[in-house]
Amino acid sequence: MKTLKPFSSALVAALLLAGSAHAQSQKGQIRAPDRQEERQEARQNAAERKDDRMDVAELERVLERFDKARDRRHNAAELASVDNRLRELLRAELAEGRNEKAQARTETRREWGESRAENREDVRDARVEAASQSARKTIARELNSLMGARSQAQLNRKRELIVELVRLGKQELRQDRQEQREDRKDRRY
Repeated sequence: MKTLKPFSSALVAALLLAGSAHAQSQKGQIRAPDRQEERQEARQNAAERKDDRMDVAELERVLERFDKARDRRHNAAELASVDNRLRELLRAELAEGRNEKAQARTETRREWGESRAENREDVRDARVEAASQSARKTIARELNSLMGARSQAQLNRKRELIVELVRLGKQELRQDRQEQREDRKDRRY
C-alpha cells in the first residue's frame, strides 16, 4: 500500500498540471478573439467620435448661417435654406441616436455579468444615450413648429434651440472621451 500512495500523489499532481496547462491554453484561445473584438470596438468608437465631431461642426456652421441670415434683415431665402438644413441634420441625428441607443442596450445585455463596475457603466451609458435622444426629439419638435417663422421672438427661440443642439453634441463628445478613458483603463486590467 505504501508504494501506491506516492504513485497516486504523482498521478494527481500530473493531472492537475495537465488540467492547468489545458486551462492556460484555453485562456489564450479566448483572449485572441477578445483582443480582436476590442480592436473592432475601438475602430467603431473612433469612427463614431469622428462623426460626432463633424456633426457638431456642421451644427455650428448652421448656427453661423442662421445668425448671418437673421442679421441681414431676415433674409428669407437663407433662413429657409437654414431651416431645410436643420431638418436634414435633425433627421440624421435622430436616426443616429436611435441606433446608438439600441447599441447601448445591446451592449448592456451582451456584457451583463462581466463585472459590477462595467455593468454600471453600460447601464449609465444606455441611460445617457436615452436622455440625449429624448432631448433631441423635444428640440426637433419645437424647431419643427418654428420652421418658416420670422418674428424676432421666434427667431430668438430658434437660435436658442440650435445652440442647445450644439451643446448636446459637445456634451456627447465629452462623454465619448470619458468612455474612451474608461475603456483604456479596463483593457489594462
